[in-house]
Formats: sequence, C-alpha cells, structure tokens
Amino acid sequence: MKYRYIILMAIVNYILASTIMQLFRINGALPNFVIVISIVLASLSSSKSAYLFAFVSGAMQDVFLGRMLGVNFIIYGLIVYLVLLLIEVMFKGNFITPIFLMAIGTLIYHLFFYLIMFFVQSTIPFSLMITKIMTEVLLNAIIGYFIYAIVFKRVHGYKLGDFNA
Repeated sequence: MKYRYIILMAIVNYILASTIMQLFRINGALPNFVIVISIVLASLSSSKSAYLFAFVSGAMQDVFLGRMLGVNFIIYGLIVYLVLLLIEVMFKGNFITPIFLMAIGTLIYHLFFYLIMFFVQSTIPFSLMITKIMTEVLLNAIIGYFIYAIVFKRVHGYKLGDFNA
C-alpha cells in the first residue's frame, strides 16, 4: 500500500476519532481504531505500512491531545512490533486470531500508558479505569474482528475461517 494512503488513513482516523466518534461512547470508552487498524495492517499487510500508520497516528495524538510527547508514538510502535512477533506463530485465518490480537493490543496499550503516566506522576486511579479498559477491550475485539474479516477476504480471496478454500 502506498505511503500517502497510509498517512491519509491516519489523518482521517484522527479526525473521525476526535470528532464524530466521541458521540458513541459506551461506559465512557471509545474503540481505539489506531490499535485496530495497526493490528490489521501488521497482520495482513506489510510491517512498514503498520509502523507508518502507528507512528503517524501516535504522533498526531501526542501533539494535539496528549500530555506528553512521544507516549502514544512509542506505545503504538511497540504494539505493532509485538503483533508482528505474534503473527509469525499464529494462523491468520482463524476466528480467534483477530479477537486475541485486538484484546492483547488494547491491554498492552493501557498497561504501558498507565506505567508511563505513573512514573511521571500523572496517574489516574487504576480501579476507576477497569470498567473503561474492559469496555474498550470488548469494543476493539468486536469491531476489530469485523474489520479484520473484511480485509482478510480482500487480501486472501476467501472468508475468515474457511479452511476448505
């Protein structure tokens, strides 16, 4: 995929996530489309595309919305790296793969974000965040599954879980 399309996807994702998607909060949580799209790109496209999307999206979030520069930038890059390691040993066409990757990616994001904010003494009580984190894990897993299935069909030519193809 051409890099200009990846950057355009990151910009459109940022604009939609910071405006229109704010209306669709559940338990105060939103699906994190940066994690979802980064994992789909890392699993079904090239690693360069996934890193570029993750880094551009993370940099935009840090510059425009973040407390510190580089936190989201680093965490999204780490998620792509870990997904690239995991996808080597996982079967891409399984039903469980996208759900597992989205859930693990979301948990890793929140764990590292909380740790970084803890060390710069800007913490949010973790007990208050549990419901938001679990809601976001579920939202990312459900939405990520459908996006992964659509992209999987376009890339491979058969449905996710269709082992007779």
